[in-house]
Amino acid sequence: MRARSLIFFANIVFALSGCAASAQLQQQGVNPAPSATAPPPAASQFALSARGAYLRPTSVDLYRLLPPPPAAGSAQERTELDELLRLQATRTAADVQRARADAALSIFRFADALGNPPQFNPQQLPLTAELFARIGRDEGLFMNPAKSAFGRPRPFVTDRHLAPVVFEPPSASYPSGHSTWAVASAIVLADMVPERRAQIFARADEYAHNREVGGVHYPSDVYAGHLAGTALAEALFDQPRFIADELTAAAELRRALGLAPLPPHPLYRH
Repeated sequence: MRARSLIFFANIVFALSGCAASAQLQQQGVNPAPSATAPPPAASQFALSARGAYLRPTSVDLYRLLPPPPAAGSAQERTELDELLRLQATRTAADVQRARADAALSIFRFADALGNPPQFNPQQLPLTAELFARIGRDEGLFMNPAKSAFGRPRPFVTDRHLAPVVFEPPSASYPSGHSTWAVASAIVLADMVPERRAQIFARADEYAHNREVGGVHYPSDVYAGHLAGTALAEALFDQPRFIADELTAAAELRRALGLAPLPPHPLYRH
């Protein structure tokens, strides 16, 4: 069973947060970088909380939000295991390389969704790098408690015929933390670069699916990660301090990519 398309969940957040792009924005690709300007600001310019992130562990309760995973020994679990075995039998060397590379939680894995601009790197975009690193820290506040509460063993533990090609995490399987981070990050990145929304969401969908290709998550783990990532993004959009930092990072990113500044947004852009 393949996880439901990320775009469905991204559209939910798009409607809730009112993140419509201006019709005046460019609709094709990413422009070359503009002529040299002043050096980018240091990431330390972001105001820091005591935890260095935006949410509290109680901000998102995934155990309340998510459906339970398929029961151990159920027909649905067997169907999912068979799908992972099929992926294992058919994955190519390129598929393995891609899954291994996507094991990294880095927004710069989304470079191809932006057209692979050479200026999309942490050295030139320190604020952008810091913003998405903080999303990862916020995700960590509630991911492990949810995994422990659901307590689902990893698929390679349940079926010894599975041979993962990525690191075998010791944590429980449900929901997928990588998928959660990828979906939340895609929603935020698409809010910053709405000209590339479709490509960004498609890339996050692939990123999440690569946890199945790698052999460490069930399809339903990834599906739950889509839901959890949407909830995480919506919680972040409700934080004024996050919005302020997002707008600062968006200005840095769009300037580096040669894009016009974002227009004012009726909900939170001023």
